[in-house]
Amino acid sequence: MNRLQEVKKILQGRLEWSDHLPAPLQVRSEAELAAGVLHQGKVWRSLGGAQREFYFCYLPGALSDTELQLVRLLLTQSNGNTMAKRAFWEEKIEQALHEPLQAFAGPVRIEDELETIAVPWTWPVFVVGLRLADRQAPEQTRDVRRYLETLADPSDITPYVTVDDSLILAIFSTSGQDKESDFGEETARATVDGLMTETFLDARAVWSKTLHSFPEMLRTVKRMLFVAHTAEALTPERKVVSDQGLGVFEMLYATRTQFRQAYADHILPPSALLALGADLEQTVMTFVSCDLNMSETSRHLYLHRNSLLYRIDRIRELTGFDIRRFADAVTVWTALLLKRL
Repeated sequence: MNRLQEVKKILQGRLEWSDHLPAPLQVRSEAELAAGVLHQGKVWRSLGGAQREFYFCYLPGALSDTELQLVRLLLTQSNGNTMAKRAFWEEKIEQALHEPLQAFAGPVRIEDELETIAVPWTWPVFVVGLRLADRQAPEQTRDVRRYLETLADPSDITPYVTVDDSLILAIFSTSGQDKESDFGEETARATVDGLMTETFLDARAVWSKTLHSFPEMLRTVKRMLFVAHTAEALTPERKVVSDQGLGVFEMLYATRTQFRQAYADHILPPSALLALGADLEQTVMTFVSCDLNMSETSRHLYLHRNSLLYRIDRIRELTGFDIRRFADAVTVWTALLLKRL
């Protein structure tokens, strides 16, 4: 267990942590903040000096002077090195998330530091990555962290949470569980639903398979970020996705920007796209999602079969493609997806 986790365990429920101060709070000096500033009924402090990026708050009287000294001692003294900055494993994950976006990360070079890195959990684990619809609001990130840290399985194992501006990660131990493969998806769905119900936050989750090493985790979180970006752009209705991915959607998302535009304009010139309108676009997308099944498409669109046939004929007139044929349907469907990017 790292120092920060020790503090959280000892002072659980009485101390809140943040990477930044609430926006309205104005502080004249670091010394003032180190001594404590009252804001909206809570006392805000920092560790001061080089550690000022770590802020914490508590209700007046909730912590004794001795406990405040304990916070400073545990976070700033360990073999002469400061422990106030982010733990080493969090820094490595953050670095991975800020590398250029790619669908399939190359092998992570297995260095001694990655093999021997100290982590506060026991392998194997699974990871749930959360990406908020609005990532610009710091208070939403804090709400997600608090929600995740309230999750516990029957063994009272809470996730280890690391917050990055691109992806919030919750790392869950699978130790002692019977059906590891089910937990990732179940937890991801429950988290997305719980955030919407309890905090009204719109989030997308990507869950991983069971992971057995830190290099494997770095590869996985990079992949999860790419999958989340792809889902946002091309399948926005999907709120829970596996790191196994989104198939052909990923290939389309990874295509060079110039080619995307050139292909889409060639298949669907602006004049044809304008003439199609929202109803005919929806018809194409639904027809493909229903595996070119006329009856299923009619049911999903609440259309009579003859009305659907009329729309399909109209699409053929405007584009030159008959979407009743598989190749033509995929061609038009792909161009419409690329227009979203």
